[in-house]
Amino acid sequence: MPIEVAYAPGAALNPRPDAAAATIRGVAAQVRRQVPREPDSLAVTLLSMIDACRAVEVNGRALSVSWELGRALRDELGQTVLGLCDIDAHEPGWAYIAVNGPMTANRPDLALSTAAHELGHLLFDVPAALARGEQRYHAVASSPQALERAGRGAEARANEFMGALLAPPVPLHTRLLAYARSEGLRLTRGPHQGRPASPIVAASNPHDTLAGVMAALAGDFGVSERFIAVRLSRYGLVEGGV
Repeated sequence: MPIEVAYAPGAALNPRPDAAAATIRGVAAQVRRQVPREPDSLAVTLLSMIDACRAVEVNGRALSVSWELGRALRDELGQTVLGLCDIDAHEPGWAYIAVNGPMTANRPDLALSTAAHELGHLLFDVPAALARGEQRYHAVASSPQALERAGRGAEARANEFMGALLAPPVPLHTRLLAYARSEGLRLTRGPHQGRPASPIVAASNPHDTLAGVMAALAGDFGVSERFIAVRLSRYGLVEGGV
């Protein structure tokens, strides 16, 4: 069975990031519900995501997906890249996602986040290209730093999808508050995108304690501590950001 998602393309592709974020996160939630996880686990694993996403159906358009994780990747100029998403007119109905194996060999969290980023391109940008009548689409993530890009455009959209798929705002906020209370962290009120009506972590907490909480969260969600720091800041779950 393919992963099935549905969304309003105009909302997801809105050039205003604040307007598009809710739709992007909604698509991530649809995918997350369809990727098997261990009972009580918060982490989406790379293999379970790949197995679930070998075929996708986006707003009724079906695509088969070929995944590759082992080889080194280079762009048209011969520069090493971290990941890529590609379709080709010679293989209609197919998409190709690859993650640079040597670059991620000792970083399973980086392989996972790169794969999720490229899946975001597949679910948003490939259907948009096909709807425009284009027969070719090609996108690359050049480096780990590219996975933190915010703002407008396809890369920021893929990053927002990646973040919401692997560490959604409400589960992340819920687990953060559990750790915060067990560690005696100070809480405060402020605007956020997590669990409704719940507090956030205050800025005045000891750095080492907050770092320990982020390390625990990274383990829970199967991502890096840097990934967690970015998501906490993006969701407004720590006062003033991390």
